[in-house]
This record gives sequence, structure tokens and C-alpha cells, in this order.
Amino acid sequence: METKQTVLKIGGMHCAGCVNSIQKYVAKVVGVTKCEVNLASQKADLEFDPSAVSLQTIEKAIQSAGYHVVYEKLTVKIAGITDSGDAHSLQKKLERLDGVRSVSVNYGNSQGIIEYNPALLSLSDIRQFITKNGYHVLSEDLSESAEELEAKKLGKLFVIGIAFTIPILIFGYPEYLSFIPLAGSNVAAYLMLACASVVQFVAGSRFYSGAFRIAKLRSANMDTLVVVGTTAAYLFSLYNTFPNPSWDKIYYDASTVVITFIILGKYLENKTKGKTSSIIKKMLELQPKTASLKTENGEVQIPIEQISLGNLITVRPGERIPVDSIVVDGHSAVDESMVTGESMPVGKKTGDPVIGGTVNKEGALVIRATRIGKDTVLSQIINLVEDAMGKKPSIQRLVDKIAGYFALMVMGIAGATFLGWYFVPFGGHVAAALIPAVAILVVACPCALGLATPTAVMVGMSKAAQHGVLFKDGEALEVLSKVTVMVFDKTGTLTEGKPQVTDTVSVDPEFDSSKILEIAAIAEKNSEHPLGKAILQKANGVIADPTDFVAIPGKGVKAVYNDSVIVVGRQVLLTDEGIETKSSQEIISQLQQQGKTTILVGLNRKLVGIISLLDIPKQTAKATVESLTKKGIQVVMLTGDNEKTAQTVAKEIGINQIIANVLPQDKLDAIKELQRENKVAMVGDGINDAAALTQADVGIAIGSGADIAIEAGNVVLVRDDLRSVVSAFEISKKTVGKIKQNIFYAFVYNAALIPVAGLGLLYPAVAGMAMAASSVSVTGSSLLLKRWNPERYLG
Repeated sequence: METKQTVLKIGGMHCAGCVNSIQKYVAKVVGVTKCEVNLASQKADLEFDPSAVSLQTIEKAIQSAGYHVVYEKLTVKIAGITDSGDAHSLQKKLERLDGVRSVSVNYGNSQGIIEYNPALLSLSDIRQFITKNGYHVLSEDLSESAEELEAKKLGKLFVIGIAFTIPILIFGYPEYLSFIPLAGSNVAAYLMLACASVVQFVAGSRFYSGAFRIAKLRSANMDTLVVVGTTAAYLFSLYNTFPNPSWDKIYYDASTVVITFIILGKYLENKTKGKTSSIIKKMLELQPKTASLKTENGEVQIPIEQISLGNLITVRPGERIPVDSIVVDGHSAVDESMVTGESMPVGKKTGDPVIGGTVNKEGALVIRATRIGKDTVLSQIINLVEDAMGKKPSIQRLVDKIAGYFALMVMGIAGATFLGWYFVPFGGHVAAALIPAVAILVVACPCALGLATPTAVMVGMSKAAQHGVLFKDGEALEVLSKVTVMVFDKTGTLTEGKPQVTDTVSVDPEFDSSKILEIAAIAEKNSEHPLGKAILQKANGVIADPTDFVAIPGKGVKAVYNDSVIVVGRQVLLTDEGIETKSSQEIISQLQQQGKTTILVGLNRKLVGIISLLDIPKQTAKATVESLTKKGIQVVMLTGDNEKTAQTVAKEIGINQIIANVLPQDKLDAIKELQRENKVAMVGDGINDAAALTQADVGIAIGSGADIAIEAGNVVLVRDDLRSVVSAFEISKKTVGKIKQNIFYAFVYNAALIPVAGLGLLYPAVAGMAMAASSVSVTGSSLLLKRWNPERYLG
């Protein structure tokens, strides 16, 4: 079965109960294999079989559940449409673009109206698509986003609520405010009823519609609790308003203040939730809108969507580099902090790569475009972070499950409280029993539970992206905090990965050292291995082509030249080929004790020479190992190199445990062995270590600025800097700690205030303020992660 993945933005969700209900309902649709809904981002991550169900059917299922899929509308003025045929052609092409719902392109006014899914497409994507098809966007007008419309709506409802709640508070306490005209009169009671009705059914209409939606799914959520509680207080007060008001039994303030403050809380929550993913918006703003294209007739300013691969672009000091490129002229220092997290400007000269969105600080550069559109590093980072935010850690799934039953449990507790107060202390006094029950319904807050994890994950992942650490999913973020063993590959990870030939030793008087190097270079000519390339570089001349070549993974190479068989590689390879090597063991051991890698050269079943190479440790390796060790993490070096060389390198950087002489296919078994008693993270380059990275509980792939789309590994380090491993670990620990803190607060809040409300010590109006404050405080708590700097933990 071939599945398709997509993301939908969903409107109408208010709490974790909504999340749970949508997930359950959509998961029942035949053909849907996965549905994960994120309350903080308001997005659903879907996986489905397109042969069994269409996206339209899934959208209808969401609508029938009482929610709606959010689409945004874009109006663009397009240059280059010469006739109706052009307009029709562009419209058809746009309709086939994944994420576009409907399109209308008009030849008469050269205008296009596009309704699209903001979870799948950005404005930049649409502009680039139009440009690639030979047209140009002159102007664009985007309708207000769903978040902006929701904030405006909540703001208006709050104004209505507060305007009609104030008269109720003024007239609702005649025993204290008897000097107010009409205080304690029938007219005052009727005015209170009118104001309360507006608040209850106008300002509070969103809660009724939400409660109705969730009731259709045979479930309950925050809306249910608010509606049941405030409606009970409203109806009880209404009953006691006629024919003559019973002032001691009128509680309009209980319902109106609750609704008004919960709306205020939702407004503030909407604002703070937007800040949790503000790093994504900042990254989208990094790319400049125009670029200076070099042409035969001089420089021309063009939109970046019109940049093609190979175009030459001028970037002056202070300007942003438009797309990923390579420097062809000039030298400068470039600020890459917002993309890679590198705090110091990086020197750039001819031949060096530069990343789109970074800032040229000093000299003018001429660059050649190498990656454009969605292939740029910046676009890949944004996509990775957005995808990761939609993938929940296991702790969030557990909380969502609990929150799904939370509202029903609270309603049961409120019902029991009402009966307890009604029958035990006061014997049939409805007012005395109603207030504690309403307070319980109102003070209970599934919102805080629903927001505890996703807000922290969103801020944590955004903070990580700022420091060049990309988590591919929430599970990796959670598991990394539990790691007790960190395994590092040696070559290219702990070391520079640029070995150099240091010694060439002849063990056969017929061949001098230069001839040994030439023989080895012929065999290694077609090799992709760093050691082979180092030998070729040292030979530095015209190297003959072998007539046959075979690479033996983890051991070396075999080649044929002039009917002679050449074998170059580890000692074990030559032994396997029947070549005697023990007579040279002393020379081999001496070189290895110096931390050098030894490569043996055999010709026609005879050992003729030994080549040694040295790969020095990275400057940050020792500090990284020290930092991890101080945090109680056991550091292990995994290498295919010989044990003596491995021990020398390990001693230099402070690693006590090594696993040497491991072939690539055996690295996976080494990780499995360590996993028997530990949570293991593997750090490698993501290419040669793919199997080991995948097997580890957390695979950490070190990139090099441009190579962030590494398939293996669930964490990618944008910078080729080992200290980023410490940053990733610290961010993981801090974020998971914040999640636990938020969940603890949400549970303690409910566990403490529900009994207080049940004992009659919490008036519903105060309960409403507490409930509104709880979800805002959880989100605010997550936002504190923004102020934290993981780099203060670096050595």
C-alpha cells in the first residue's frame, strides 16, 4: 500500500478534548493510517492511502466532526499573461499544485485568486511556481490569516462581554452598592437578565457551538464544561428573577464573568501561541525579495523567484545572500548565526559556499547560484522544523489520551458535588449546591493539559534551530534527554576526516618509497574512501588507470595493472589474500603507537610497502567529550581503525572506552550490544554510519552547512561543530524538563482547585479567572525557554 502524507490546518479547536476527538474520528475513516493533531500549531499531520480515500473525504470527515479545514486566499497581479489561453494554462497548472484548493486566473485584469492550504504552501512557494512557468508576480494581497481573524473575533467578543458584564457587577450587589440608582429594584434585576443574556448567547456562542460539535462525537471538552456550568447558573438565576427577584439566589455575575474572562484567556493564549513558533516567521523573513543579477549589460534588480541555477549575483556589504551559492569573486565575512547558529562571522573567499538568508558583513561578493527554491538550506531547515513540530513525543500522546476523558470525569465530580451539597449540609438548598458544582466545572482546565507539551516542544525546537540543531520529530527531542551512552564515529566525526600521508615505508628492496606510493595510488584511483584520496593527493602526478578494480568495504581495495594484482588496505585484507605480513609487524606497531593508520601495499601476493596516515582530532573534540562526561554520559569511540591508533586518538581527547576494528556492517551490532542496558545516541556523518544511526535510540548526523537533508538520524547538526552535540543534549533536557514542569503544574492546578471549588471556597467568577490564567501561564512558561542560552554549557 502506497501512502500519502499531508498536513491540514484545522480551525475550531479549543482544548485537548478537541484534539482527542478529531484524532479518534478521522482515524476511523477507511484509508487513514495516521492522524496526529497539534493544539498549539492547530495542524493535523495525516497519512492515508489515496487509493482508498481522497483528501476531500478526509476534509468532509473533519467538517462533520464539527471543525473546519483552514484555507487562505491570495490575490496576485501577474505579468506576462498575453491572452486567455495563457490565463487558462496557468490556472490549470496552479490547480495541480499540491496544497491549492481553487484557482481563478483572469486575462482581463491579469489577476489570479488562489485559495491554498497554508500548512503546505507559503507565499514564496506560489511566487516561485508562477515564475518558473514564465510569468511574474507584480503584487500580492493576502487575506487575513486564520490566527489574525481568530484574534480579532476574540477581541470583539471580549469587548461585548466586558461591556455587558460591568452593569451586572454594578447591580448584582445591592447590599454593598445601595447608593446606585435602581439598586435592588425589579428593573435592575431585569437589566441584569438582559445583559447576562447577551453575554451568555452572543459572547458565549463559541462555547455552545463547540459543545454541540463535541457532543455529536459523544465526547466532552472545555466548551462542554463552560456551557454546562454557566448555563446552570444562568437558568437558575433566570428562574429566581421572575416574578419578583430573589436577590440571594441570582448569580448572573457567576456566568458572565466566567465567560468574559475565559474569552480573555483565549485571546491571550492565541497571542502567546503565535510567539512559540515565531522563529519560523523570522526565518521566512531572512530571504531578501530581490537580488542584483549580473548581466552583459550591467546589473539588474530581479525578484529572487527569477534566479536560475548558475546565475551570477552581486552581494554588497550589509545585504543578505539571496540563495545558496558559491563565491566566484571577492572575499568577505558572512554572518550565518540565524541559519547555522554560528555566532562569529565566517570568512568567505573564491570557491567557498554561502547560504541563502545569511548577511554579507564586509567586502562585495560575486556569487553563482547553486540551489534555489525549496532546495536551499533555509527552506530545508524551515520544512524540517515545521514537520518535526507536528510529530508528537510519546509523553504528549499520553497526556492527550488522559485529556480526552478529563471533561467527562470533571462533569461526574461536579454532579456528585451538587448532590452532596444538596442532600447533606443544607437539605434541598439548590443555590448552595449549585455554586460549588459550577465552580468545579469552570475551574477545571483541560486547556492547560493540552498546551503543556506542544508549546514547550515548539519553543524548544525553534530554540534548537537557532543554534544549528534540527530535531526531526518530538520523539527524538524526548529520548535524547534520557541518553546515558554517546557513541562517536572516529573518522570525520571526532577527527577532521582529512587524513594525510606521513610515512611511506618500503619492505622490498626492489621498490623505493615513491614506487610504493605510485603502486598504491593506481589501486586507489577509483576509490571514494578518504584514505584512498589522501594517497592519491600525496602521489601528486599522472596516475595510470587500473584495468580492474574492486572495493572491499571496511578492508581496502584490489586492482589489476599490467597483469599485476595490487592489494591495498588493512592487514586483515592482505592476510585474507594469502600475503604474509608478520615479518613487518614491528614497523606496523611502531606507526600505530604514534596514532597513525597503517595501510599495507601488496603486489602479486607479496608485501612490498607500508603507508601510514594521520587524521588529527577536531579542535572541539576534547571539550565536547569533557562536557558530556561531566553530565554523566559515557562516551564511546567506534571505529574501523586498528586498536592502537584508536587508543592514541581516544587518549588525546579524553575517551576511556573504544570499540575498534569494526567493519561498517558490524557497527550496528556494536550499538545493539550497548543498548542492552543503556539509552544510546550515535553521532556520525549520516552516510557511512546510516545503519548505526538508525539502530541507535537517537541518531545524530553532523552536517556541514548545506547537507542538512541527511536521511539517517533523527537529529541533524547544521554546523560541523562537535559542541552542537552538547547543545542538542542540553536543549533536549531543558525542553523535556519544561514539559514535565508544565504537565505537573496543569495536574496540580486541577488537583488543588477542584477540591477547593467542591468545598464551596471558590466562587465561579474567581474560578473562571483562574481557569483563564492557567492556560496562559502554561504557554508563558514555555516561552521562557526563548531566554535560555544552551551555549553557556559549552566547553
